[in-house]
Amino acid sequence: MGDTPGSKIESSKSSPKAVNHTELDRRPFGGLEFQVSEVVGRLEAVVNAQDAEEEKKPEPRKPSVEFFEPEESSMDEILKVLEELVIKTDPNCESVEPPLLPTDAVTRAAILSHSISALFARLERSHAIRLGAHVASETSRWMAHMFRLDEYNAFYHQEHLEGLVRVTRMLLHHRYPRYLEDGALAFTNRLPSIYSCVASPLGVVQHLCRQLSLPLACVRPVPVHPSARGMDLEALERLCDEDLSANRTPLLVLGEVGAPPLGWGTPLAALSALCKAKNVHLHVRGHALALPAATGRDETHSIADSVTLTPGSWFGVPGLPTVTLYKIPEQVTVNDHSKSVSTASGREGALAALAGLGGGTRLAALPLWAAARAGGARRLARRLHSAFRSARAARAVIAGAGLRILSDRPGGDEPPNVDIIEAISKASACVAFQFAPPGVEKPPPYYDKLNSWFGQVLQREVDMANIEVCETEGYGVVLRYCPLEGSMIEEERMDAWAAVLEAQLHVLHATVALREPFQQRLERHACLRLVHVPGWAGLGGVRYVPTGWEQAPPEELNSLNRQLVETLRATDGAFSCGDGDDGMACVRFGMVTADTDVDELLELVVVAGKDVEENSKALTDMTEVLKKGIEEAQADLQREAWQEGLLRRVPVVGRVVSWWAPPPPPAGRRLLLAHGTLQPTDDIYRYVQRKEKSEEPARAHSPARQHEPATKE
Repeated sequence: MGDTPGSKIESSKSSPKAVNHTELDRRPFGGLEFQVSEVVGRLEAVVNAQDAEEEKKPEPRKPSVEFFEPEESSMDEILKVLEELVIKTDPNCESVEPPLLPTDAVTRAAILSHSISALFARLERSHAIRLGAHVASETSRWMAHMFRLDEYNAFYHQEHLEGLVRVTRMLLHHRYPRYLEDGALAFTNRLPSIYSCVASPLGVVQHLCRQLSLPLACVRPVPVHPSARGMDLEALERLCDEDLSANRTPLLVLGEVGAPPLGWGTPLAALSALCKAKNVHLHVRGHALALPAATGRDETHSIADSVTLTPGSWFGVPGLPTVTLYKIPEQVTVNDHSKSVSTASGREGALAALAGLGGGTRLAALPLWAAARAGGARRLARRLHSAFRSARAARAVIAGAGLRILSDRPGGDEPPNVDIIEAISKASACVAFQFAPPGVEKPPPYYDKLNSWFGQVLQREVDMANIEVCETEGYGVVLRYCPLEGSMIEEERMDAWAAVLEAQLHVLHATVALREPFQQRLERHACLRLVHVPGWAGLGGVRYVPTGWEQAPPEELNSLNRQLVETLRATDGAFSCGDGDDGMACVRFGMVTADTDVDELLELVVVAGKDVEENSKALTDMTEVLKKGIEEAQADLQREAWQEGLLRRVPVVGRVVSWWAPPPPPAGRRLLLAHGTLQPTDDIYRYVQRKEKSEEPARAHSPARQHEPATKE
């Protein structure tokens, strides 16, 4: 992973140190260790040049028997343990080497910046604050220029919703001046209202309420527009008017553009005008906010009061922070329902500090700063442009395959006369599609199973794309491809992906076409029962019930059908064992192709079922023979033991009888399976005794016995 200096590459004589570096590069974590050590060493030499001290030896610790205490280990040993853990915790790893992670220049810069940030924690607080402010200021200007945003402050955070939580806290301090002293009691007379579309994830507003100790009554769900695209603005206006009449405070509207799962958005221009008229803060999030950077247009916008950007997933670089860009709200006048927070010049800073949006000693923006410098603005913008282009190409392939597309057209190729706000409102950064019958709004439940199978197969066989299986309320199970959230299908691999898509569609169409004939022809076989298997996308489930087994115990029927599945799988791997909705075992028929003969499959099940049934009968008969023979043998042995030992149990007489007539050899019985009869084991016992007596002289004259020392008597 580490970059070897050019002077060492050009040198004809490699030093031992250079060889060690090359060996480190071949290890999954060795190169990263060398890079981090080199960078940290350089920074430590600068910071600690004047006050270097000798390291103190650590005091020996007493071993504890209550819990495990790690011993001091070298970095090589730690990395070796880490590599083993990577292999053990990966269920799909088949090799003995840890999987290599992508290590381009931008990714390495982001990874190294986390180590550097930890090192900078040793600086003095004032020094760290000045350094963090400079890094954050540069990064904010870059992000604002790249995504064409104007007049925003920036907050960098690792948790995805942390920025929205702090912006909402700032709004609460702004609209409720007593919120700092009274907390939730400040909402007693006027409850705040947070508006969110019913199609948006419910977890966002729930997280807001939990973090800010707000009651769930603050959440005001807004219906979806009748066109099923985004938020209904007329309904939002009615809700705001109702809240004002009910002595509530409209506080925040959560808008989305290109948000998952279907990539729909809301007209930002109309939504922003409504929020300004009602004095409500507008927060916007979604992948469509990356569109201005992909188009390269110089037009800027500041239509929302705050936005959330996710450059980590957009650029495909791990470890980058989420960016929340926000505006400080205007002062509250006497006409509003609260007093002004402050009239001093530091009002903006005071609001940001109360909400926790001010800068701290941590360099949260450093990974993004390092990645932007390593990749450059043009390279990162090309990554976004390629993502939108890949989404458009995938949409064309999916539309050509005849699948149903639910998302809007991905942006990136709008004509110049289209306003940037309008382009963001209509653009989608993903392709949401499903396999569905024509002419229906929501497919039948069986198609949910088919789409789930379709998504799982694409996830397994198409390693070039990240296909997500989503469940929606209005359309059932939907498949989603979003290049801004994972791996991207390159243009040269789009044809191969289209071929895989077409092959699986043939299987889906054939299964749907043969499902009804399969159920009809199943009725011709009296020994087969149709079984509903929950969540199964294949032809269906069948239970084999032979004649006379209608009243058989469930355990015997389950055993019979499991044995039948094992027999069928030796012929065709498409058969599998499953449980019906009644909890009993059955034979599952999987997905089929157009050339599948349903009658042949059913006949195969019937023939195999008869063979298993006959073997089961033979095994049952053998079990009965064994059971009966064991019972008879136990009874005979008990009877003989009682007859033979009657006099031997009498005191004194028993000794005389045992001396006069020694006890007979142990009694036993053997069962002949061919005839089902019992025979005594006396002849076997006598044969063993004769064999032992014949071997005693040979053991007595063996060389080992001749050299044994004599024992004293």
